[in-house]
Amino acid sequence: MYHVLLPVDIDEARARAQVEAVLDLPGASESVRVDVLHVFEEIDVPADDDGRAFIDELNRNLENLRELPQTVDSVVDELEDAGVETSVHSVTADPASAILEVAEDFDVDAIVIGARRRSPVGKVLFGSVTQAVILESDRPVTVAPA
Repeated sequence: MYHVLLPVDIDEARARAQVEAVLDLPGASESVRVDVLHVFEEIDVPADDDGRAFIDELNRNLENLRELPQTVDSVVDELEDAGVETSVHSVTADPASAILEVAEDFDVDAIVIGARRRSPVGKVLFGSVTQAVILESDRPVTVAPA
């Protein structure tokens, strides 16, 4: 079974492109398993030592208070309709770091990440999260442009 991490944000076009990239994998409905991940960004404010503990606790609890974006449901529905096994996960952290950590923890075979289409000048750089994942990942990364 080929194991893919699919980090999904709130952009529907990127999510659709990511689903298409997964469904284009050989034998997707029979031999691909997808962990869909949404990362809630941490609250990161300067705090003294006493305040840092409060911010850390707040970040841990925020995940329970937030709802996953509609894009996560859309991705899961499309993949499951195509016969792809899925699981959904969320974390509160720095997005690039969380994607890389979850990929390692779940021992995925590949990451399929979305990226915005850019102007010719903008094509020099990917977005900061996409770029960090590409540069720092120890496993294959497929970029699905939206």
